Amino acid sequence: MHISTRDLTSGPIPQHLVSLTVPVVGAMLLQSVYALVDLAFVARLGKEAVAGLSVCLQVFFVVLALGQVLAVSALAGISQAYGSGKFKQAWGLFSAFLLISIGLGLVAAVGAFFGADTYVSWFTDDPETHRQGTIYFKINALTFFSQLVLIVIGNAFRASGDFITPVKLMVVGVLVNLVLDPLLIFGLGPFPRMEIAGAAWATVISQCIGLAGYGIYLLRDRGERGLRLGAPAWSKRFFLHLVTRGLPAGLQFLLMSVVLGVVLVAMKPHGALWTATAGGGFRLLQQAILPMVALGSSTAAIAGQNFGAQIPARIREATTTASRWMLAYSVVLCVLLMVGGRLFGRLFADTPTGLDAAVLYFYWSAPQLLGFAVSFVPLFVLQALGQAVLPLLAALARMALLVALVFGLIVPQDWGPAMVFGAATVSTYLEAALCRWFLAKKLERIEQEHAAAAGAS
Repeated sequence: MHISTRDLTSGPIPQHLVSLTVPVVGAMLLQSVYALVDLAFVARLGKEAVAGLSVCLQVFFVVLALGQVLAVSALAGISQAYGSGKFKQAWGLFSAFLLISIGLGLVAAVGAFFGADTYVSWFTDDPETHRQGTIYFKINALTFFSQLVLIVIGNAFRASGDFITPVKLMVVGVLVNLVLDPLLIFGLGPFPRMEIAGAAWATVISQCIGLAGYGIYLLRDRGERGLRLGAPAWSKRFFLHLVTRGLPAGLQFLLMSVVLGVVLVAMKPHGALWTATAGGGFRLLQQAILPMVALGSSTAAIAGQNFGAQIPARIREATTTASRWMLAYSVVLCVLLMVGGRLFGRLFADTPTGLDAAVLYFYWSAPQLLGFAVSFVPLFVLQALGQAVLPLLAALARMALLVALVFGLIVPQDWGPAMVFGAATVSTYLEAALCRWFLAKKLERIEQEHAAAAGAS
């Protein structure tokens, strides 16, 4: 077997989780370092630049939503095909998802470019913030294509049990981005000073290099289990799964965008300082949860392959082990952010007022990590099992609660930013409880069906 591919239907579950997750976490930590350095670079251009970047970060989840429509269906279908040994079927599914992602990505990039001015206007009335945000957004529109295709290809590789290839290309992309950022933002050496536009171009170039890397890998012979292109597997079942698995997952990530959008709209009357705080703090939290995303993705790959191989006991063991690890990580990180709020705030604020705002943000928002720890494993596993509607229902409940609290109570009463951040945290716990309950019921049903089938045979 090729060293980068794994049969996840046998062998110790904890060993698989560690082997699949640790390389991804290492790459993600490097990406986190880059993201925080990038934020610090942009902060040197002023709070308006940070606010403009913050507004554009909200649309990151729109890209994720588009990507998840395809990526979740790809991971579920491809991992289950690999688990049952149907490799050619998996390759056909991969090719079909890839072609759709390319077409959808091109349409999304064009739409984002021409809608940049209107989009940024939704979140700020400050002229300079609007100018900076629009510049960044128009260039970053190119990543609507590159990021969408990268998400689909990366999930397909992970579904096959290959977590090494995505990690290698992620590391290369991050290093390129890290080098280009200061060169393009501040105009070092022969490079012209591009300010916030430089940050956007650095991201675009690094993602294009990632796409080229995947292209090279797919042209190589990667062994019997290695992912490769095949005849696109178009069928009624394919499109049915796209609607029943992918669309709910995409809508769920779109709701994450709406959550940040609700917070940013609530910050709008309080000025650029609070918009920058909400966006900068959110970006730091976003980087903090990346290891949890990596662990959730690893668990999903294990669950998908074992569901295809009809081994429910390994699905339960994987979800239990991953949940415990994730909760321990979130507790430690939550304490660090709450205690060191002023220190972490220096990554996006350089004034006493800005640091005070950052301390308040982390005090009320860091506990969200506990909610994410409880919900992420059920979310990823349910999607891998083809049950993406269930976590979507949990996300809709969270969204309804957040909107009711913010626009029905906090904003009318003018209770200020702290209560908005607190409402976002409370709503996270509701989503976590529902996701956990849905997964427990699903696993119980799978085990009962397996026992009945075993008894009948």
